[in-house]
Amino acid sequence: MQQIRMSRKGLVVIPVNIRRKLNLQYGETLFIEEDKGTIKIRPKVKLRSLCGTWPELDIKTITKEILEDREREEDE
Repeated sequence: MQQIRMSRKGLVVIPVNIRRKLNLQYGETLFIEEDKGTIKIRPKVKLRSLCGTWPELDIKTITKEILEDREREEDE
């Protein structure tokens, strides 16, 4: 575990060894959430990176479902 400091504006720096390990690039989208007093920051997962991890994963079907979910969210 590494110690980091938060700036007055709430900014934190992700240490270089973690950025390299996760292949994080400048401008990349990250997700942050609070969970029972813990802060979690996660990189956006690319669907294609999941190919081969689940034999039944069908990219076209998953993509269609995601697009349908986004349309429903826009209607709300």
